[in-house]
Amino acid sequence: MPGFKVLNRVAHNLGCSFTSLMIYTVDDYAMGHLLRFARESGNSTLTIDLLSGTGGPAALLREPISELPSWYSMMFLTLVKTAGSDRQLIQSATLTVNYDLLSSQPSPTPGEPQNAYTRDVSIVDIHGKHYVARFDGWWFIQRTEVNRRRPSASPGPRPLTWFQSSSAPITHR
Repeated sequence: MPGFKVLNRVAHNLGCSFTSLMIYTVDDYAMGHLLRFARESGNSTLTIDLLSGTGGPAALLREPISELPSWYSMMFLTLVKTAGSDRQLIQSATLTVNYDLLSSQPSPTPGEPQNAYTRDVSIVDIHGKHYVARFDGWWFIQRTEVNRRRPSASPGPRPLTWFQSSSAPITHR
């Protein structure tokens, strides 16, 4: 019988995965691309509907991370199933990332500030019970000149991948 209790764990695991150092595409981590787009557009909050696979605002979901909402929706539904629950028990589910563009501090990369962020995963079950996981920290754009000039293996941008490029710097947060 599908369970409700595991939805707390699903929210936590999905939230943790969003800043995984394995979610790398083209020349930076997904969080780095998102921060760059937030700085360029002034839109500091990305919201992904995990049930529909849609997200916005569009200014934050440009290439190479335009498929982030659908990719995370698939991952969310897989986590729900493997945790022992069922999609039919969920009324709504969102992932929200918000950068504080006014709050910055130096990063390990000279001349590249890092910004504070919060990341929330919210699941509401069919009984109206909320399961929430909140994360916060600091992130910076990790695109290096080498990464920006490195040709892709394919003509277009690489899709989001669970494996980072071997030439990408590994940092721990």
